[in-house]
Amino acid sequence: MPDPTPLDGAHLFEFVRESELAVMFVSVHRLHTFNGALSQRLGSEHKAIAIGSIDLGALLVSGPSVLRFLHQGLRHCDAPAMFGVLPGYYLFRNGEMLAWDAGVPVFADFAALGRSALLGAVFSGVSHDLTLIAHALHVAADQVAAERMAWLFREAIAAGRTERQAARETTSAPADELYWAYQVLGVLPTATDREIHEAWRRRRAETHPDHAGGNPEEFERRSRLSRDINHARDVIVNHRYPRTRGAAYAWAS
Repeated sequence: MPDPTPLDGAHLFEFVRESELAVMFVSVHRLHTFNGALSQRLGSEHKAIAIGSIDLGALLVSGPSVLRFLHQGLRHCDAPAMFGVLPGYYLFRNGEMLAWDAGVPVFADFAALGRSALLGAVFSGVSHDLTLIAHALHVAADQVAAERMAWLFREAIAAGRTERQAARETTSAPADELYWAYQVLGVLPTATDREIHEAWRRRRAETHPDHAGGNPEEFERRSRLSRDINHARDVIVNHRYPRTRGAAYAWAS
């Protein structure tokens, strides 16, 4: 799995929207790096997943739209949102945040960490190298955190697919699908009709299949994104004008 792509606030929306699955790591220090064990697990389970990393300080000055987007996502996936934006691992699917995890061991991991510390102590006693204990703990912490996050992300992806399919089979938009629709277009629920229409046109132009350059996989990816963008606009239109349905497009003409 390649190293995480360095991100900045200006390209964050592009990163999370243009990949079907994406994981963004928010770091608090240069030594706070992406969990290598998690990267390997994600790469083996999802061949096309995008992985990026951004510094928390750079994120905090990236602008209110980015911060609102992440804060709403944290609330949507029942993650701690009282502090606005948190360091850790953010999972996105087609621009929608599905899950967040701090990426640090939790209480349930202490048993595994204790066994690793004991093993490291044995080897350090044999080799007279005390750094083996710290190394064993570091490797164990990465492994147990990676296993937990991989399971969390796997469950979130499966649940997201099920919920999305169920939502599309109904005649009205549930709150979750409406939230998804605003995220896909990159606008807030307070956006005007004109702003929504312009966002839809901009996103359609950015992801149009004609720009695939003859690459079949890229054409399919762009076609899938275009379908989602059109569906997102339909969801918002029908939510705002439930009595007019198909004729509601007049508001943006």
